[in-house]
Amino acid sequence: MDLFELAHAGRPVSLPRTIVVTATKLFFEGETLVNTTTVILALILIAAPMHASKFTSLGKHRALDLYLDSSIDIMNNASGGTQTGIGYNGLVSLGLDVDLTRALGWKATSLRISGLQLYGSGMASRVGDLLGASSIEGYNSARLYESWLEKSFGEISLSLRAGLLLADEEFATMQVAGPFLNATFGWPEFISMNVVNTGPAFFVPALGARLLWAPYNNVYGTLGIFDGDTLDSPIGDDAVNSNGLHWELGNGQGAMVIGEIGFPLNGNLLPGLYKFGAWYHSAKFADLSGGADHIGNRGIYTSAEQMIYSQHADQGLSLFARAGFAPQDRSKIAQSFQVGLSYAGLIPNRNNDTLAIGLSHADITTDLIGRKAETVFEVAYEYVKRSDMTIQLSVQRIFNPGETSELDDALVLGLRGNFSF
Repeated sequence: MDLFELAHAGRPVSLPRTIVVTATKLFFEGETLVNTTTVILALILIAAPMHASKFTSLGKHRALDLYLDSSIDIMNNASGGTQTGIGYNGLVSLGLDVDLTRALGWKATSLRISGLQLYGSGMASRVGDLLGASSIEGYNSARLYESWLEKSFGEISLSLRAGLLLADEEFATMQVAGPFLNATFGWPEFISMNVVNTGPAFFVPALGARLLWAPYNNVYGTLGIFDGDTLDSPIGDDAVNSNGLHWELGNGQGAMVIGEIGFPLNGNLLPGLYKFGAWYHSAKFADLSGGADHIGNRGIYTSAEQMIYSQHADQGLSLFARAGFAPQDRSKIAQSFQVGLSYAGLIPNRNNDTLAIGLSHADITTDLIGRKAETVFEVAYEYVKRSDMTIQLSVQRIFNPGETSELDDALVLGLRGNFSF
């Protein structure tokens, strides 16, 4: 099991020029799932290989890779929460990765440009939760997404990336937690709830730069600095930066800095990954007990992923744990943790499938009187049909949704389909 990747790689997709893509309109509760913008993006993808073919034959490998990924959640809030019923969320991700070494002769340089389309009726309004029953729910729009230029310096094991970046792709991640649908197992709330507008994470990247240094196989360090407000709206209005092209620095929104040291286990040992990180946001934060504003907020975190039993190759049982802490006086989430296990290849003849069980608990700061912790327990199963198609099944029990005692505990049943073209 490969628990350590030095860089987030796009998924290359081969699209012969003879392929004709038909967009099927899905209807759910009277709403169209795929809008006009999504269809336009798909048509651009079809046309692109015709114009890009000059570059894809440079050398023995392609210099240009296109990918189109799509995911859709269908969820049922069976009981509790704000209201019971079915909702859905979906996304379409369109991207272009260019190896500029082969395309233009720029040594050890790569380029990514991508776009994201979100759609759906949402689940947050039905569940009323804080942590997010669906990790792909966001503001319905088409936007410029993760787009950057990266330069690698192989002689010193260093890489520098700059552009529109997502901190949740490289910081505080847990790779064995992939089968879960709840957002708490991705970008953690001990960061997202304590910075301005969740920080540079799904579904809004931020202008920034990231430095990664991996001098040895068993240690790496990474440091990132980002625009402090991805939405460019102090009140959190998603419409201000609805297309991903509203870039504003300054105006009191500050900057976010995050650093992480990781220790991968490899070689003759069972694979594992141990991380220690810290973050700082320089904006003003209100004192939650009514005192004077604070300049800046900060936090620390740690995580561990470890295979403890190897059945064969990548198959086996792994444990994971992650925890983060922030100051009580200015942080909505004073502390939270996630723990759980995953087993790859548990069912005979289903070697690539994974069963995962996880618990997340988020403590609301004691300075917010009357607020309670929110806890999520999730059982998930990832069924791998093919390398380009996976199905995820999920059962979530959400205790104290909305961190109050006003709502009954919610039971959420989920199904997610992931497709690559």
